[in-house]
Amino acid sequence: MRGFNLWGIGLAVALGVMASVFSPRWVSAQPEPKLLPPSIVAAPTVMESPAQLEDPELQPAQFTIPSGVPSSAGVFSRMISDPPPPVVRIQVRVPADAPPTEDIKYVITVQNSSPAEAHSVTVRNPIPDSVELVVKAEPEWDKAKSTAKELVWTFGTLESGKSKSIQLTLRPKKDATEVKNLAYVHFEHGEAVTTKINKPAVKVTKFAPKQTVRDEPFTVRLAVDNTGKVPATKVRVVENIPASAEFVAMTKGAKRTDSRDAPAGTVAPNGQQWVWEIEKLMPGERRVIEYRLTARETKDVFVLTNLAGEKGATDKTEARTLVLVPGIAVVLTGPPGNAPVNPGETAKYEVTVKNTGTLASTNARVTATIPTGCRVTMKTEGGQLYRDAIQWVVPRLEGGEARTFRFGVKAPTGGRRIVVASVSDARGQRAAEELATVFQGTASLVWESVPNPVSLAVGKQGIFTVKVRNAGGEAAKNVRVEIDLPDAVNLVQASPNVRPVGNKLAFNPEIVPAYGEMSYTITYEARQAAQAWFKLKMTADCLGDRPMETQKAVEINGGSR
Repeated sequence: MRGFNLWGIGLAVALGVMASVFSPRWVSAQPEPKLLPPSIVAAPTVMESPAQLEDPELQPAQFTIPSGVPSSAGVFSRMISDPPPPVVRIQVRVPADAPPTEDIKYVITVQNSSPAEAHSVTVRNPIPDSVELVVKAEPEWDKAKSTAKELVWTFGTLESGKSKSIQLTLRPKKDATEVKNLAYVHFEHGEAVTTKINKPAVKVTKFAPKQTVRDEPFTVRLAVDNTGKVPATKVRVVENIPASAEFVAMTKGAKRTDSRDAPAGTVAPNGQQWVWEIEKLMPGERRVIEYRLTARETKDVFVLTNLAGEKGATDKTEARTLVLVPGIAVVLTGPPGNAPVNPGETAKYEVTVKNTGTLASTNARVTATIPTGCRVTMKTEGGQLYRDAIQWVVPRLEGGEARTFRFGVKAPTGGRRIVVASVSDARGQRAAEELATVFQGTASLVWESVPNPVSLAVGKQGIFTVKVRNAGGEAAKNVRVEIDLPDAVNLVQASPNVRPVGNKLAFNPEIVPAYGEMSYTITYEARQAAQAWFKLKMTADCLGDRPMETQKAVEINGGSR
């Protein structure tokens, strides 16, 4: 608390002993030189802040320092301002001249011209030696404090802008030539301050993700704040981390401890403990501690933080991070029991993709390959057809969720075909499965018959040709061609060689290979004019009970030329 400031002003008034023939002149009393010391007014002071704490073991906080905390220059950003001091002035008014033996009247005024209250205001007026008698005073002086040589008035507290007046009448001695009177004012000015006793208050706030992915690192941030009004010293931040997580310190100064070094009840069971120490934390100051964890097991990462400092500063917090696991699988199924596919039938497939983990899979692309030469006959809606594959896109697949897609293909030829189903997602996860399918081939027979020439004279020879082609991928078995010759012609020869039965030529059964061809040639002679019709019939295993039949006519004229 500051000491009291005293400010008093004394004024003396000289009283003339000669009366003026004119009306009296009023003058203010002049202060006696060097009688009153100047008042000492306390100027506002600036509190120097303690030197800024610089701990080389801690990284600077990435937050704004609140107002009132020492800046980099080590000075408080908010200045301390004292209340204004009171200013009390005293004025004495008296005639400049007075006739002998006439009483002299003084008007003494005390005024508080400041915005602050003045306390214990006292006016003191010593009795000059040239005065014979104090005639009267209004108000009356304080008799308890006054003496025969000095009059004292006590006014107590004088509020801002208020004033007090004293009317004093003195009688000078008969032989006095002048009366020199001094009046003093005295007051008290004090400044009261209060210091509250506060315990250090330190708070720790933890920032950790709600969930993470196994084997992927994540960052944990601790914000240590001095929320109190006094510095916190020797602050100890203890992190209890499970053994299933790998720890990497990003903020310097981390030290690993064991159960012998740790306070009772602060060690996580089957875990690891790391400690940071902060030597001093000013009010409003924040320190940030960061470290990185990597979960190596599919279990939650539970981290407990204990904070302790000198003089009872404590706090604690915790954070739990759910560990998610990515996983994806695909299953491909085909014809029931992997049975061969009958000729001309569609092989039907089903692709099932499933998220086998707990982490959602995004942008999953499901692809099914199409064997070379095969044709897609059906597919689940949404599938994009490419030259050799079908692809579906699943925007999001939650943990445990599955989706199924279907498609079918036909093979032009028999044989073993490989179909591959695969899936990949935005995280780069992949899964694939393949399936072999046996397609039974089928033969496809077509034929044509060509007479040459289409018109001839009697006695001339002509050639009738039949070509059988297999457009399928399997050999055509037991292909039999029969030709009925018209009565107007005689057989000359046939290729391949065949024995006629009447007018019918029944060629031996043949095997026409896949994509192969068989030719039958008949040479004949026209023996009479007519429109000769050649009738053809073909049977084969691939034709079943539906043989192929046709007929062609040759025009035979009446005679040769």
